[in-house]
Amino acid sequence: MSSKNPGKKFLLIVGRILILLIALIGAVKSGTPASYYDPYGFFFVLIGGVALMMISFPGAEIWRAFRHAAGDSGDDAEIRNSAHFWEAAGRGFWILGGLSSVLSIVVSFAAMKSENAVGMSAIIPMLIRPLLSTFYGILLAVICFVPCWKLMGKLQSRLSGPVAERSNPQVLYGRSGWGFGTLVGYGLFLAALVSTVRLPNVSLSGVGIACIPSFLVVLGGTLALMLFMGGNNTRLTPSTAFAGMGLIGCLMGFIQILHGMTDPSPRGIGRVAGAIAFIIASCFTAHLGMAIIGAPWEDRAIRTGRVEAPSAFSRVSWYVFPLLSLIFLVLIYSMIVLPLPPAH
Repeated sequence: MSSKNPGKKFLLIVGRILILLIALIGAVKSGTPASYYDPYGFFFVLIGGVALMMISFPGAEIWRAFRHAAGDSGDDAEIRNSAHFWEAAGRGFWILGGLSSVLSIVVSFAAMKSENAVGMSAIIPMLIRPLLSTFYGILLAVICFVPCWKLMGKLQSRLSGPVAERSNPQVLYGRSGWGFGTLVGYGLFLAALVSTVRLPNVSLSGVGIACIPSFLVVLGGTLALMLFMGGNNTRLTPSTAFAGMGLIGCLMGFIQILHGMTDPSPRGIGRVAGAIAFIIASCFTAHLGMAIIGAPWEDRAIRTGRVEAPSAFSRVSWYVFPLLSLIFLVLIYSMIVLPLPPAH
């Protein structure tokens, strides 16, 4: 049996490579392939995702998760923690895909302002870049979910086996406070954020991410919710609060857009522009809060044993709000591109 196992593994690897090659050839032969290259968006999602791993997990646990994904053995508690790491890594890439899509459309606005570009050749990339950022986030998230699903299946087969352990205490790793890796992670994330905003021909002052009213609504509302519910509440997590207040901010912005459209004067156009900035800033603040505050807070709670698993409300916030923000950006793009019918 031992002589056959290496041969089976080799055949499986070769088979998977052939399937990927066939899929790639089919995609190329289906027509002229589109350009999926956006270096700034991919750089931010990739480097930012690595930074989030360093913020939430110590180096020893990251290395252990990579070894388990490569096939190393471990007890049930170690496998469970490694599976959680890969889920958190995929979650981080997915959230950063949404955050990068918001940054992309903001930078596109700033580039158009600085370059005085007009026409469809300048407007169409406003939607292409956010879609590419979301594509990068999904792609990297799926790559991370594969070892997560593999480890969860391995753990499930152990627990359902005839000699499954009845008691399996959770292994706790490291300290709950900030370590050197956490500080490096936050610094790396900040560097990726600043370098993505400071693009060629785009001034940092023209990006205009900071919108004080939306900042007060999302961040202030999140703090108010957390203080009202108390710090020991396990259902209302910071991620849930950020996503909920971000959704409220976006709905407030769309209501303001509709009111602005009823006013044909220049004041109505200004109200619509202000509402668009309010929506974008609400999405940005909510994504940023979930990425660097909410998700690391819950990861540390799981690592220290205060929480057994991520909250269901947090998972909904992590995976649904980035998708909603992309829909909101598409709606904003449609409002910019499609002209309103003339008033009679």
